[in-house]
Amino acid sequence: MKYNRTKLPDEAKELLEEITKSEPLNDSFCECDIEIFDQDEILEMEEDDEWLEDLMGPGEATYEEIRPFARDGSGAVWVVLDGAAVGYIGTEGECGLVARNFHEFVNMVAVWRSYLFDFWDADILESFEDFLEAYEDEERFEVLTDKARTDKAFDKLIAKYNFTTDLRDIYHLVIKGMTAEPFFEIKATDDDYCDSYSLLGSDDGQEALEELIESLKD
Repeated sequence: MKYNRTKLPDEAKELLEEITKSEPLNDSFCECDIEIFDQDEILEMEEDDEWLEDLMGPGEATYEEIRPFARDGSGAVWVVLDGAAVGYIGTEGECGLVARNFHEFVNMVAVWRSYLFDFWDADILESFEDFLEAYEDEERFEVLTDKARTDKAFDKLIAKYNFTTDLRDIYHLVIKGMTAEPFFEIKATDDDYCDSYSLLGSDDGQEALEELIESLKD
């Protein structure tokens, strides 16, 4: 297995190998702005977490184990937290949970087939109808829609792992992932830096996340 020397959970190792052994599938993830690291890059980042301080400054995270596995075009990093949840650490001080586990993360990417950060919006997540409207908004995703929504590499991955394609299910996976607790935050330990903010936005992002959680209870 390509990733067997890393400290990633077995589920992540298996799916990363599945993705990277297929050039079309790997390219499809890149189209969704998820550039998967090779094993050597992951090992180097596991050995030296300077990359984390470079992104967030000195701080203490709410999760102990932060295992990188991919980057996006901005330099942000996708990570596995405490051997299960998938999180995102941005370049502008943002971070948060994305999925409860790696299986659900890959399922969401394979069905959404666009940039995941496009649904990191409290208004879109407030209801399934709003989520569906965003999914079907071709102008919003004009760069990716024609190619990604008919991507056979994703179709094969969905079939092999029996992923759900029901958009209502995907919506619930997104909600359960982004609102899971404990929240993924990094508290600054140096007065020259600020605490991280929620993926839902700067300054009031954490408040927006908590308000979203409360509204979904109604």
